[in-house]
Amino acid sequence: MHLHAPVLGVHSWRQADTAAIARNAHLGNLPFWTPQIDWGGMTSGFVESDPPLYAQLVAGLYGLFGVHEWLARGLSLVFSLLTLLLLLRLGQRLLGEGAGWWGAFFFAVLPLSVFYGRTVQPESLLLLCAAIALERGLAWREHGSSVDLALAATGLAAAVLIKVLPILWLGLPLLWLAWLRHRWRLWQRRELWLVAVVVLGLSCAWYWHAHQLYLSTGLSFGFWGAGANRYSWSELIGVNYWSNLLLRTTVRGLAVLGLPLLLVGLWLPRPRAEAALLPIGLVSVLAAGALAPESSAVHEYYQLPLLLFACPLMGLGWARLWQKGQKHLLQLGLTLLLVTSLMVLSLDYWAKEHPNGNPTWELALRIQRETPAGARIISITGGDPTLLYLAGRKGWLKGPGGVDASWLAERAAEGATHVAGSWEVIQSYARFPDNPAKARLRLLLGEKDKAAENYLVPLPLAGDHQNDAPGSQP
Repeated sequence: MHLHAPVLGVHSWRQADTAAIARNAHLGNLPFWTPQIDWGGMTSGFVESDPPLYAQLVAGLYGLFGVHEWLARGLSLVFSLLTLLLLLRLGQRLLGEGAGWWGAFFFAVLPLSVFYGRTVQPESLLLLCAAIALERGLAWREHGSSVDLALAATGLAAAVLIKVLPILWLGLPLLWLAWLRHRWRLWQRRELWLVAVVVLGLSCAWYWHAHQLYLSTGLSFGFWGAGANRYSWSELIGVNYWSNLLLRTTVRGLAVLGLPLLLVGLWLPRPRAEAALLPIGLVSVLAAGALAPESSAVHEYYQLPLLLFACPLMGLGWARLWQKGQKHLLQLGLTLLLVTSLMVLSLDYWAKEHPNGNPTWELALRIQRETPAGARIISITGGDPTLLYLAGRKGWLKGPGGVDASWLAERAAEGATHVAGSWEVIQSYARFPDNPAKARLRLLLGEKDKAAENYLVPLPLAGDHQNDAPGSQP
């Protein structure tokens, strides 16, 4: 669904950054170790980021077929289908044929899995790497093959490089498999120490390098420091964090009807000790999210890995209830689950991807028409790079409350050519309310047409209002 959709809608900022890194790598023939974003101003644009494994694969497709976002979405879809097959194998070996099949079916239709299974971001590759690690880790537990261990270690290393937090939510289930194989001799196994050293060594080496990029450009995705806005652990003792997490996971992750199936699967006895990795994984994902509660509360794809562990358990609950003769109840439940999933996908996700009438899309087209290809744009969209990406321009990101005449003059001196934004939305699709920051921005830019949907103002500003407009703090 929506394979040809532009980068708009839910988490378009994350998709725009990923797509920009891929496009810039292709157009600039940039190596893997220099991820470049669009909002670097007059710097090189090299940013402190996760390793751009997915973006580089997309850049490779662009080199073969040209820059088309459906290629990136198609690659995500391939990764998602491969994850589905591995999850099917994992569930069948842990919980039985029927439970494994139904678990894979639920993974194929739940809203989070469907939507993020074809977004332009690395989550689909992350889940594939995790599925490889779990499936091959189980094979290593059973047979002790060094090839299986190497494949599991490769999946673990790639997953940790993509997102870091898998070191917890993937590492603990794999540690359980290692414990079942070696028990207390676990700590004496040199091959396992080698895996740990390689995974941690690669991660530390990359993030040291990424920090050097930050020191040279000042650009970062915000991993640490006062501006990271990830680690407000005081939220964990409140009700809001956990209630919002439960609501989001229940509706978008499990399509409501999946929750009782999951609870049944957790309550039922499991045929193999190895199957304990599933509840261990569930708890580990929640614990990993709690390490970065700000990010976990805002970005729902932090809960996406829950499906790797929840779906097989849902399949177990379904298979056992079917065996007990609850067929009519399950058929009704399945119908409601599919309807709920389609409603969530249609209303919460796909509806926001339509370009027609979208203010950000319309402004991006206007920028393409009215500015030269080398124009440097100040995008008044806060931290959202969607407008710059869609317009195919580079420049700066700024929130409306942080713009004043002196700041614009400094950017113009650096090479900024235009100021652009929407009077309707901020951050791509959140409404831009009528507040003092909006009024100051109108005065500063000399935009008096209240009916205008967007603005594209050349720099430097003309007229005395540039010097008279009151400034404000970000």
